[in-house]
Amino acid sequence: MKTKIGTILDEELVKKLKERSNREDRSMSDILHEALQGYFQKGPRQRELRLAAVDNFCSKPFNLPDQEIQKLLVEEYFEQ
Repeated sequence: MKTKIGTILDEELVKKLKERSNREDRSMSDILHEALQGYFQKGPRQRELRLAAVDNFCSKPFNLPDQEIQKLLVEEYFEQ
């Protein structure tokens, strides 16, 4: 069963959604549905991992020990 909802999105986000919808020949609803399913399956941990990666690379640019660089290279932040 599906339910219709109304929401307000950023104009640029809607533009990208429409472009992807056209490119993939899919409805915007299908793309949003898939995106939300992925978000709820992966949960907030995914965001935490991405923020940690940004913090590690940006807070100490070019000053990471080799051991830390190897650890980050092995970690699959976007596939957890």
